[in-house]
Amino acid sequence: MKTNHIFSLILFIVVVMLFNITPLFAQEEMTKDQWQEQMTSYKAKQADLQAQVTKLNADIEGLKVQSSKLDTDLLTCEDALYAMLGVTRADVEAFDKELAQMENRVAELQRMSDAELVNYKDELAQLDSRIKEMAQSKICLIPRYGDRVKALQDKITALMNSIQKEKTYTVGTWGQDRDCLWNIAKKKDIYANAWMWPKIWQGNRDIIKDPDVIKPKWVLKIPEGNELSKEEKSAANRYYRNKAAAPAEAPKQ
Repeated sequence: MKTNHIFSLILFIVVVMLFNITPLFAQEEMTKDQWQEQMTSYKAKQADLQAQVTKLNADIEGLKVQSSKLDTDLLTCEDALYAMLGVTRADVEAFDKELAQMENRVAELQRMSDAELVNYKDELAQLDSRIKEMAQSKICLIPRYGDRVKALQDKITALMNSIQKEKTYTVGTWGQDRDCLWNIAKKKDIYANAWMWPKIWQGNRDIIKDPDVIKPKWVLKIPEGNELSKEEKSAANRYYRNKAAAPAEAPKQ
């Protein structure tokens, strides 16, 4: 800010000199006394502005000294605080670095859909376990770290809750929605993969007796996961063998 004042004053000097010198060219004649008087005025203004610049420079140097002292005092206070907590500056810096990395990763996970997030269930569990450990650190007694850890805990908990809620899908009509297990599975917010349809079938065996027959308004559970289990693959293979042995039929609604 002080440096900006210096530049402003220099600009002001230039403008003043140009403003006051211009009339000299507009006048055809000027007496020696008039010229001398005007030059004396200019020199006085120049000296006054130079004095202001010098004072501002001195102020800047003074502020630098104060800032340096405050930085030193802050480091001294922090070291005293760390000593009271039984941690070192290196411990705090390592804690801060790990916390920042976790915050960035959680921010990435927050941008994912629930269907995508399911694939990172194990990672979320690890993050949850680690943030709980960090919450027990004495470093969290320092407000800026305690607040960050608490906020990150809340975000991780919210992500875990979002994938633990049972996901469902309400079947629409074939004519309007073209809903069948294949088409439902390939929806972006379900599995984004049509070949995952056996997972929906096996997860709803209580109501789906024939995977080719689903009814409008049925509420289907959408099991977690991005791969078919051994049992689901076996069920799909049995289905395809039976279909190959029977005449092809259009999906029933």
